[in-house]
Amino acid sequence: MDEHIQPSAQANNLDAGKMRRAITWKDAFWITTGISTSILFSIGAMAATVGTPSLIVWALSTLIGFVQLFLYAEIAGIFPNKSGGASIYGAVAWLRYGKIFAPINVWCYWLAWSPVLAIGASVSGSYFVSAFLADTAFAKFSLTLLDLSAVLPGISFKLNAPILVGAAIMLLTFYIQHTGILKTARTQFALALLSLIPMLLLGIVPILTGKINFANFFPLIPQGTTSWFSAESFTLMMGGMFIATWITYSAEAAVCYVSEFKDPGKDSIRAIVAAGLMGAVCFILLPFTFLGVLGIKNITDPAFVAGDPQAAIVKLAEITFGTGSGHIITLMLILALMLAISTGMAGSSRTLYQASVDGFLPKFLGKLNKHGVPVRGMWMDLIFNLFLLSLGNPIFILAAANVAYVICICMDMNAAWMHRIDRPNNFRPFRAPKWLVFIGGPALSILNVAFIVFGANVFAPNALWYGLAGIALVFPIFYYRHYVVDKGAWPQAAEKDFGIVATAKKLNAVNSDR
Repeated sequence: MDEHIQPSAQANNLDAGKMRRAITWKDAFWITTGISTSILFSIGAMAATVGTPSLIVWALSTLIGFVQLFLYAEIAGIFPNKSGGASIYGAVAWLRYGKIFAPINVWCYWLAWSPVLAIGASVSGSYFVSAFLADTAFAKFSLTLLDLSAVLPGISFKLNAPILVGAAIMLLTFYIQHTGILKTARTQFALALLSLIPMLLLGIVPILTGKINFANFFPLIPQGTTSWFSAESFTLMMGGMFIATWITYSAEAAVCYVSEFKDPGKDSIRAIVAAGLMGAVCFILLPFTFLGVLGIKNITDPAFVAGDPQAAIVKLAEITFGTGSGHIITLMLILALMLAISTGMAGSSRTLYQASVDGFLPKFLGKLNKHGVPVRGMWMDLIFNLFLLSLGNPIFILAAANVAYVICICMDMNAAWMHRIDRPNNFRPFRAPKWLVFIGGPALSILNVAFIVFGANVFAPNALWYGLAGIALVFPIFYYRHYVVDKGAWPQAAEKDFGIVATAKKLNAVNSDR
């Protein structure tokens, strides 16, 4: 597949039977703003892991994540007819080096993104019940469906008020999205204004009003250590970098919508850079303000560390804006969580859809509704996350998701140079610098592998094994789709992208000569 594809050909040939080209880079930016609010749920965990140097970790991880965006922008531009994220475009590169690599790449991406729905729904349901239904009989409702604690400590299927409210929020998000990408973008725009503006003010106003106590940043050394040059310090910092990846790398979600862009060539790079810049502001500003105002003791409160930022945010809001601002901030948090849930559902459902069209995942997921929306992928996300929600979001789910995500990132970093070698003549609306493709990408992939090897088990005991077990689920899924359903062949719609058409013609020519 080395033919030189012109932009005009792309625009003219890719709309029939595909997702609707209804959005611009601005719409994609608003759809992905949920990634910026996600920082609130990791500030405490990061500070509890590394201490005051958490600021350094956030800054370094944000820089790495931003640099990586330019590689995603290039590989997304090669396939203006595809959606679903960087792993979809990377999978095509890996396919030539082994069939199983491609489904591993896309499965890792979906496994990383989809649990965002359950996590966000669980916390938002808890906030809603505590803020508006605290004294009702509904708030006290709790029913254990199946207790598995004898086999898996702490695990049981249950229903309670926060879970039911969280499920309702996910269903509301589903309803909004199933009517089209443009309506999703408009809803995200409204949610972003109502949640991002207060959040940014929460980060900026304390700086302008002199409420930052610089003594809170010292001693600037990993907690529980006496030297930066010790094995303990190294392990803690690697653990911190591992935790940060799930948040600081996530602006790549802006290229989940390439086949829905009006001008995919220009919109892809603009959307991903805009999302990256907004994320960078939040990922550096908010940890700085929280630590500077509240100090290490307050931001390592057990609830904040466990991913519940309400108490810490209310305390920061009351210091910044005065007593009585807590209820407003709680409402902002609920809206921010809805923003994150919507971002996760929009991106991960498109990953499922495109992976099905390409022959990696079950065939039934490769259908669009009348609005051009991958509604079956959305149903898959919804059912899977209702299951996770009833489990109470145990830590092994987060651990597995993050391991899968970093492995996916490593594969995508190498996909850029693979495409340059295997598809040198394909049109690229954006070309990353040559040094970044052939040196920077591989180097970053090695660095990310190091974060897994040295840092995953700092996040949670046996996190690496949880992640590998989750990834292994794709083997029987892919085997059934490819060898049972498709009889070892690739779907016709995907063959040209995979370069199989040209190969088949060569084989036919050889056979005819014989």
